[in-house]
Amino acid sequence: MNLFDVKGKTVLITGASRGIGKSLALGLLEAGAIVYGTGSRPESITWMSQSGISGEVMDVRSETDAFRIIGMIREKHGKLDCLINNAGIATNTPASGFKEVELQDIVQTNYVGVFRTCQAYYKHHKKDGGNIINVSSVLGMIGSKLASVYSGAKGGVIALSKALAIEWCNSGYRVNVICPGLIDTDMTDMIKSKDHIISQVLAGIPMARLGKPEELLGATLFLVSDASSYMTGQTLVIDGGLSAQ
Repeated sequence: MNLFDVKGKTVLITGASRGIGKSLALGLLEAGAIVYGTGSRPESITWMSQSGISGEVMDVRSETDAFRIIGMIREKHGKLDCLINNAGIATNTPASGFKEVELQDIVQTNYVGVFRTCQAYYKHHKKDGGNIINVSSVLGMIGSKLASVYSGAKGGVIALSKALAIEWCNSGYRVNVICPGLIDTDMTDMIKSKDHIISQVLAGIPMARLGKPEELLGATLFLVSDASSYMTGQTLVIDGGLSAQ
């Protein structure tokens, strides 16, 4: 018996159009899962149909998009086996310089959107149970310059996940968190583009490098599969040792 088998499991990944989400979508597809991925614009999901991923346009800030998409998946497949909340945005705005629009955009995308998607999943499957993986960030656990609102929202995702794990446990739900460190995607371009900044960043990471998106796949396969069947309310940190110091 292969405890890590995900063949035939139906998985929805938000923010799958690029970066970590894209890597997880392709990895889970290769492992045999039925994968749905979301992107915020039609053009961001065009590549998915060519690879075997079912793409859906979704605004995670919407009050209705998640409920509609999860309902469609349930109607087509009978059940959504796993929800992976990955969609997120980041800025490098100083705390004193935040404008209201930017503040709301980060909070609505990185925290409220996660809650709404979890809630939509529960409403559709509250009699069937489910499996939720929320992608937070190591910056939700430690402090960092120019990441005040982002860190707060990602820290909120960790706390939210623990609360939902307890509240929904008797309904057959598991809720866990993956906390990536600094991963080599377009979201870290603002760091990589400045030599003096990236050198300082790498000096603070024991493994002395950025992570690769595909290095999050192993933990994800573990959480999607039955190998983690007795695990809920927990956080897996994948950060090259950054938070261990």
